[in-house]
Amino acid sequence: MTEVSGIVRGLVAVGVRVLTVDLTDSWDSAALLPVLARARAELTDDGGSLHVVGVALPEFLAALSVAPLDEVFLVYDTVRSEISPGARQSSSVRRRTDW
Repeated sequence: MTEVSGIVRGLVAVGVRVLTVDLTDSWDSAALLPVLARARAELTDDGGSLHVVGVALPEFLAALSVAPLDEVFLVYDTVRSEISPGARQSSSVRRRTDW
């Protein structure tokens, strides 16, 4: 976590304004939530953005139950952006037919 934090701070310090972090194969990626939330805030303040991909929801659910809102919204935005409008519609239709 310390290494990732240092790398992200270094990238922001040298002027990187759009950063994508892939958590697909990371171990205990939920522990990175504070680092990613801080990076997102710094990038947003400078007109940039942080994109996170590869979030495994089961791993994050326990962390989200005690996380501050900035960390919760980071995961929410990530998951929302990974779901296509067609997939979102089909899942809501499926739920309605199960009633």
